[in-house]
Amino acid sequence: MVDLKSKTAKYIGQFIILLLGFFLDGSLKSTFTNLNKPSFQVSLQILLLLLVIMVLHDQKEDNHLFWYSLILGVLYDSYYSRIFGLYSTILPLTVIVVQTVQSYIPESFVFEWSMYFIVLTISMLYLYIIGVFLNLALVDMTRFITDWLGPTLLVNSIIFLVLYFPMTKLINWLWQ
Repeated sequence: MVDLKSKTAKYIGQFIILLLGFFLDGSLKSTFTNLNKPSFQVSLQILLLLLVIMVLHDQKEDNHLFWYSLILGVLYDSYYSRIFGLYSTILPLTVIVVQTVQSYIPESFVFEWSMYFIVLTISMLYLYIIGVFLNLALVDMTRFITDWLGPTLLVNSIIFLVLYFPMTKLINWLWQ
């Protein structure tokens, strides 16, 4: 009989949830093609959302979420972005930053959404700056904010609203 409350089962459960977020990022983006038009670009960031929620609800037993984020960042770069270093940098840095400020953020929908909003904004700005540096982003900052950052923040905030309560219940159940 498998003990679902063992530490190993909890780690496997967390990794499976993050892996599900990894696959949802790509499959939902290809399913909802109307999210990508010339004047309206949305970057779904479900993996980032799940990672922020997990770090905020983690009991800081060890650094397993950092290693998960590094592994999934490398997979994300190789599978979705094809530019090594984008998400393999964003995801581990997100874990480090959120772990650093975790003790100052109460377990509340508004505060956790604010943390996710800030992390998502910084991540999108990082991707834009790297894109400009590598001549991959050919739009100016104003068009980036209105056509990409704004819609991305709006859609991902709605996804956060939908996923927050079931995910926090699942994550808290895993850690109790």
